[in-house]
Amino acid sequence: MIDLLARHDGSRVALLEPATGTTLHYDDLCERASAMAGILKAHLERRLVFLLATNTPDAIVLFQACLAAKIPLCLLEPNPAARLAPLLRAYRPQALLVPPGIEVSIGRRPEPLPESSYQILWNHDDVNTAAHPDLALLLTTSGSTGSPKLVRLTRRNVVANAVSIAEYLGLTPAERSIQGLPMQYSYGLSLINSHLVAGGSVVLTRHSFLWPEFWKDFASTQCTSFAGVPYMYESLHRLRFDPQQYPSLRTMTQAGGGLRRDLITAFYQKAQAASVRFFVMYGQTEATARISYVPAERLGDKIGAIGVPIPRGRLSLAPVEELEARELVYQGPNVMMGYAEDAESLVKGDELQGMLQTGDLATVDDDGFYSVHGRLRRFAKLYGRRVSLEDVERHLETKYRVLVAAVNRNDSLHIFTEPTNAVSAGDIRLNLAAELNVPPNSIHIETVAKMPFNSNGKKDYQSFA
Repeated sequence: MIDLLARHDGSRVALLEPATGTTLHYDDLCERASAMAGILKAHLERRLVFLLATNTPDAIVLFQACLAAKIPLCLLEPNPAARLAPLLRAYRPQALLVPPGIEVSIGRRPEPLPESSYQILWNHDDVNTAAHPDLALLLTTSGSTGSPKLVRLTRRNVVANAVSIAEYLGLTPAERSIQGLPMQYSYGLSLINSHLVAGGSVVLTRHSFLWPEFWKDFASTQCTSFAGVPYMYESLHRLRFDPQQYPSLRTMTQAGGGLRRDLITAFYQKAQAASVRFFVMYGQTEATARISYVPAERLGDKIGAIGVPIPRGRLSLAPVEELEARELVYQGPNVMMGYAEDAESLVKGDELQGMLQTGDLATVDDDGFYSVHGRLRRFAKLYGRRVSLEDVERHLETKYRVLVAAVNRNDSLHIFTEPTNAVSAGDIRLNLAAELNVPPNSIHIETVAKMPFNSNGKKDYQSFA
């Protein structure tokens, strides 16, 4: 990746952080990342490192440095640190890269990293074996239910997806994106990578998109684009967001789950009035980030579609046994090597060979535009993050010893339980909201007299439809 960034005009701005007044030009970014790669290479073997990611220049430098040094890296959210426990047990990383203000207790004292606010925390006990030579990056697939399942990605996956995104969005060195999504989230990481590959700039703000300070940073740095997941657009719609208030805004993108058709229409109309391009996109972490998009000029007559495949990608439909619907299948250079569930998984090679069965049921129209109509496998999208419904059930049934059925309805989580005196519905809601790091009002709890089962002894989810 550094090789690609080094091709840009070194005097152009790569990263801006208004809160600290930090500006890194491309020469600065490449120099710092290369120097850090040398430092890490001298101290780390080719074994897994955890990076507790923040939207800061130092975190991006460390990400680029690990790619350059060929040190496999897992990006994780910095808080709460307690959620690291199952991942530490499963993967036994050689070290953790920890930002200031975060305490992780694994029996070692952190050491400062030269020219960085981050510290390195060594994990000398029972460190995993060397990873596969192609493994570069691990990303989480679900919000967090204690599941250690991660997506295994290569440098080729990361670069290929960044280049494809930059191509279909028409990104140029004049682009300036504001980083309103976390770096450890595949959509958020793709924003950084695609703009840097294009030679543009990334503004790193510490403020939520709901705060006036976020939009002050947007305006003062003359940002040209905004990216959001469905709940962000739903919130902006309630706040009567008007893109015409920001003259520098030229592009809006949406991914991370399906946005309601009426909101797509509303934002498309607002974008049209402001001469802003609005892209609706579809992707999965298993494909590094993006799989398809609806070109801005076609959105008006393709409301609800996920669009056409990204450059160098291909979509098709495969029959599903015992269903009339067909499953969406994607092929491309951004498809993961496969999943990891423990340290031993890290030595595996490419198990998918560029082909991903998405688990989504889809159709395609006469213009070649695809639309998703349901899930083959059971996941929910909550605030832009994919959550395994099976993991939710396992967590609650283990904790409360009560039968649970978890169902996704319109991007909200519905929990059905049998009656119990051991815990109240309110306690279940609050516990699960904290576990998933989502607002409690996105979770609905209902009691059923007896959990329904079908003839093969499995929970009858259709009865909750």
